[in-house]
Amino acid sequence: MTTNKLNVYISTCDSNIFIVKYFQYFFNKYWSKDINVKILGFTPPDFKLESNFEFISMGKEQVGGANGWSNYLIDFFSSIKDEYFVFGLDDFMIARPVDIEVFETCLELLNENVGRIDLQPSLQHARDKNHVKPYVEKNGIKFLSLIDSAPGNVNLYQNAAAFSIWNRKWFLKNIKRNWTPWGWETIGSMSFANGDGYKVIGSVDRWAIKKIECLSNQWPGMINVRAIRQEDIEQMEKLKHENDRIKKFEPLLNDAWFYNVLGGWEIEIFGK
Repeated sequence: MTTNKLNVYISTCDSNIFIVKYFQYFFNKYWSKDINVKILGFTPPDFKLESNFEFISMGKEQVGGANGWSNYLIDFFSSIKDEYFVFGLDDFMIARPVDIEVFETCLELLNENVGRIDLQPSLQHARDKNHVKPYVEKNGIKFLSLIDSAPGNVNLYQNAAAFSIWNRKWFLKNIKRNWTPWGWETIGSMSFANGDGYKVIGSVDRWAIKKIECLSNQWPGMINVRAIRQEDIEQMEKLKHENDRIKKFEPLLNDAWFYNVLGGWEIEIFGK
């Protein structure tokens, strides 16, 4: 299986559609212009999409707001034939070159018992060490898996919006109607994915994707550019439009909650 065999699906909404022009710049620079990227939204963008990008409208508007988020994804992913696909969000900027060898190795590990392969450092750096275990070493790359189930009210976050390769059947098994993204990651993980026999795996010390999250209600009014290279910030400035909902580029400060949670592994991932 080669890199251009999987479609990449990116979820967006009308209020965030402006961020997609930055997303496609980073994607094509640091991954590939030969991979099909399908933007799942509502109102088409007012800027040009690159030749490998396609906009798919899931409806005239997102009825129910965030509470209706899952309805559109259920309907869409129930209608396609992809056995596996890559899924992510519109504000995920791929800030460094994709490690193609790691990605290709992830493809080799796909089987009917794997529900999701996290392409980011998540399992190594964003999970309790008691919640992961060694999985396999392949092509010199080590992989972890989440433990099979969590006791009580502990959430392993089997469902997560991190850039991942998904088994479509498992994706649909764990998502229900009238859920917000938060409901998908919490209720979907704890009540549907927990202990169901599917594996969630991710690589160690090398990761296919190193990305920045640019938008959040936790830092309103700004686009986070922390760890983004200066040359890329300059290109973002050129792409910026006066009608964009947010036009301010600013790096999050060291004391921001987001980076306190990271616990100091930012330099390990992105370098100085």
